[in-house]
Amino acid sequence: MGSMVSHMYRGVQYMIGCGGYSSKALPSPDTLHKANALVWRRTGSMYFDEDGDLAHEFYEEVKPTTKGEKAWMRPLTDRLSPQGVVPLQVPRLHVDFPYVMCEAWTS
Repeated sequence: MGSMVSHMYRGVQYMIGCGGYSSKALPSPDTLHKANALVWRRTGSMYFDEDGDLAHEFYEEVKPTTKGEKAWMRPLTDRLSPQGVVPLQVPRLHVDFPYVMCEAWTS
């Protein structure tokens, strides 16, 4: 168990930017912002169409060419632009930041 914790500590120490594996090494002010466990923005999963509407998918109705056929919906894949970077309302934990989450017991 101890080797696992020390291995994870070294990973966090590397991401924060502490020099070496010494327990006395402190991060410098230049490297304090090197790593952050929180994510404040994400890439949006929606698209804008040419009218400026925002949605995950766009469809257009295809009218029947002959009598008796049903109309059907065709997905639009061209003339769409991605939403881009979206700010999160609540920050999330970064998936690549090595940390341990546990419940602290008090006696």
